[in-house]
Amino acid sequence: MATRRRARGARAAKRALACALALVACVTVGARWRSGGEASSTASTSSATTSVDDDAREGAEAATAARDDATRSTLKATLLAGAKDEGACTNERDVRGRFATRDFALVREVERRTRARVGFGWARWGDAEMISSARDGSPMRLAVRALMSVSATPNCVLNVGVHWLCNGALRNNWNAAMDGVDVNDTIGHAFFFLPMGDPGDDDRSMWKENGVDGYINVVREAKRKVILVGPPHVEGLPFIGHSAFVDASGKGMGGDGAADSVVQRIFEIGDAFDEPPVVIMAAGMAAKTAILSAQDRINSKGWGLIDAGTTLDGYAGVKSRDYNDPRVYCRKSRERARDEHDGVDFWFAKGVCEKFGA
Repeated sequence: MATRRRARGARAAKRALACALALVACVTVGARWRSGGEASSTASTSSATTSVDDDAREGAEAATAARDDATRSTLKATLLAGAKDEGACTNERDVRGRFATRDFALVREVERRTRARVGFGWARWGDAEMISSARDGSPMRLAVRALMSVSATPNCVLNVGVHWLCNGALRNNWNAAMDGVDVNDTIGHAFFFLPMGDPGDDDRSMWKENGVDGYINVVREAKRKVILVGPPHVEGLPFIGHSAFVDASGKGMGGDGAADSVVQRIFEIGDAFDEPPVVIMAAGMAAKTAILSAQDRINSKGWGLIDAGTTLDGYAGVKSRDYNDPRVYCRKSRERARDEHDGVDFWFAKGVCEKFGA
């Protein structure tokens, strides 16, 4: 029985991902015959209204206004209302897709949704993802198109490491992945990591001044149930206060089937909770697969999914990048502790700072 349930769960996870990818495929196909980048509904409405009376036309206009109001309630609508990114790497004429600059309102909206148990997805796209998505037919190519699409993933934001787009090869990879999309249906965030509110973040004070507490503080204050996904070394982190842990070791290459069992397990655990969870993931490209597969849970059930990447490693005693040196984090934590709930004992896995003599 357990084996059959797991098989059904895996099939359900695959169906959810297929639905998200199928939606963006439909959006992309439609873009190939749209004139001037206009939505196909505009053309069909224009032709239809020539044969209706004024009352019908007014009704159609009211319906359009209502749709516009609804659109403004999505996470991507918040981003669209922000400032256009004017950075050198995204302001190039040949970079495909629209981008908004770092948006405080967007981050505040994510925190509001976390408190209110309203769904969202926070995904990231860096150099490894750009390389992976360059191959025609790659699952990650479909993923970036879906995550950039306003219509396919309205309550998810793709945070793009746009500085990589100044690299000619990576820009070519990005453009190959975005070939044929309707640019007017895209929006990416020229940013990367969702602020945690941790002492290792040199911008923590700046975020606080702009009304951002950090998602770790918000999750704990709102008493959200958390599913932590990642390698075993992050399981012992005290600050997350997770209700469940899913080992994602070796599952970072999402989209090739490797992440299916991880996504299935996340869904099994979260669906059994009595409230929607926040899923914090240090799981590489598998995190993107999970976010895409969870569209129904995000849009209708209040799930929050955060692609945290390597931001957790330093607090677990693992220096996986130049910026997350545990020794430096220990020093900053001691210097910047605001109270007894903000020091080494709160942020670090047991024994990390002692191990590094910091």
